[in-house]
Amino acid sequence: MDNKNVEELLEFAVSHFALDEEDKVYKRNLLLRYFNLDMPFEGEVDKKAISSLIVPDSLLEPVKSYLMDELKKDEIDAELEISYIMGLLLPEPSSVNRRFFELYESSPKAASDYLYNLSIASYYVMKTKIDKNLLWNASFKDGASLDISINLSKPEKNNKDIAKLLTTKSTSYPKCLLCHENLGFAGNRTKAGRVNIRMIPLNLEGERWYLQYSPYGYFNEHLILLSEEHKKMEMNISNLSKQLAFVDMFPHYFIGSNSDLPIVGGSILNHEHFQGGDYLMPIMKAKDKEVVYSKDELSVSILDFYLTALLVKGKDKKKVLEVAEKILTSWRKYDDPANDIISHDESGEHSTCTTIVRKVDGVYNLYILLRNNRTSEVYPDGIFHAHPEYHLIKKEGIGLIEAAGLFILPPRLKREMETVDAIVKGEASYEKEVVEHEDIALFKDVIAYLKENHLSMKDYINSTCQGILRNVAVFKDDEKGRNGLHNFLKEALR
Repeated sequence: MDNKNVEELLEFAVSHFALDEEDKVYKRNLLLRYFNLDMPFEGEVDKKAISSLIVPDSLLEPVKSYLMDELKKDEIDAELEISYIMGLLLPEPSSVNRRFFELYESSPKAASDYLYNLSIASYYVMKTKIDKNLLWNASFKDGASLDISINLSKPEKNNKDIAKLLTTKSTSYPKCLLCHENLGFAGNRTKAGRVNIRMIPLNLEGERWYLQYSPYGYFNEHLILLSEEHKKMEMNISNLSKQLAFVDMFPHYFIGSNSDLPIVGGSILNHEHFQGGDYLMPIMKAKDKEVVYSKDELSVSILDFYLTALLVKGKDKKKVLEVAEKILTSWRKYDDPANDIISHDESGEHSTCTTIVRKVDGVYNLYILLRNNRTSEVYPDGIFHAHPEYHLIKKEGIGLIEAAGLFILPPRLKREMETVDAIVKGEASYEKEVVEHEDIALFKDVIAYLKENHLSMKDYINSTCQGILRNVAVFKDDEKGRNGLHNFLKEALR
């Protein structure tokens, strides 16, 4: 690490963060002190090449080498320091907010583009890593297509990382990864660094929320909208109203909410938040199976999708919310034992919804996915959850993103997929691979099935994801399920 590297980082901040010349002197001295350097660089740096960079990764390589090789920091601590360095170069949150709303006056998309590009340039949205994710479309003769991704961007903790957590002091600040207090937080071994994050304050129905982007985005411009207050997730008409208000403000984005119960919710249920972005989820391409309500330019239809999914469409926000409230309120207390649907029992509440909102040509498209988190002796992980035969591919909860038809699968599957395919083709030995990777033994029956049917591991993953969503449906696509759904809608929409 030398003073030329410092000057290159400063030039990157000039071209990507609009760093002022006066502030450049100040920030140069901060960085020189940080790296224990006495003098600034006196030569010229390649300004044109630096301004053409989309991500700062190449400029951060010598920084990371310095931190790991000279200061003997490990990967986690080095990333925390890089977050801190990039945070020093960024404009203050108040300056970012002012610029965002200046742009918003002319174009909401220009404003969101500004924040998203800034988040990439600041090394907060890890674009280089995200671009390595595998993503494909799975089409079927007997159902809607799905999008399937193997997520290679989000780092997995190894045993050494886990061991170090034992000696790391735990604190209650910030309360969780989504709290506004993460803005500028240096981070530690249990909580990510957030010095290089910028988030925009928004007023949604009289409440303060914050717009930011996901560092390991699962789809294009994957955003997170979080409540200023650290409060548990709730699925109610008030939060649904906020989702509609958001698409009024940013009509080029969709927004959605995980449900508020475990198994059928997301991984963070203790902080109210929504997720969205600029992406056409598979459920948004689904056709109507049947229109069950149509009045005053408002309609409710059953979608031809794997989950039990309803689509409410209308231009009048008040009417859309009125119908949505009827459906949500009715579902919360609806029982249908014949279809294994019990809304409440001695263990608590079980029925809730996952919601997604788009605004298309001035028409609100509100997707309501009926969910239930009951378990049983046969299905201890969830009756309406991935059943045991599918756990080899995915066992985690099916939240908003998967429910909408985009599967996020663990990174181990890339290696497992390549290895299994090689064995099926006769290019690798099952016995040898099992010795090197014990998890391949779990695929013994799968390998036999693929050989017999001349299929690939990707075919198996595709059909597994389709099967999981069919498991998740509270009303199955059979006569009993269809009758049950119609009975529910008759009660909800009366």
